Amino acid sequence: MSFSNKDRKIHAKDGNNFPVDPSADTEATFAVIIADALRRDFGSTPAHVKHIARLTGANMRTVGNWLSAKNGPNGSSLVVLMRHSDEVTMAVLKLSEREDLQRAVSERKILKELRCVLIAALKYLPLD
Repeated sequence: MSFSNKDRKIHAKDGNNFPVDPSADTEATFAVIIADALRRDFGSTPAHVKHIARLTGANMRTVGNWLSAKNGPNGSSLVVLMRHSDEVTMAVLKLSEREDLQRAVSERKILKELRCVLIAALKYLPLD
């Protein structure tokens, strides 16, 4: 049996380990960190898998592989996920070792929440 060019690369089954080189370790770390971020933000129920699949245009099986950290999302899917998930954005910034941007995003999020609380509190202050 021969595989076509469209077939996916074959993965090793559980229990079969290949020697780890630095690039493989980075890819595994990427998949685990993104999977954790996705589960924190979206959960891993079938409804959430469908939601992520609709957002990214990816197959549900592909999204399941992302959530189980077998694979990580490709570039375009990652950008879409970052657009919809603060957790994924923070995970990417952490992986890229951009603590300055991480702090800026965190501060912006806190200021946005504070602004909403202050606006809501203004309704109850007297106009004197």
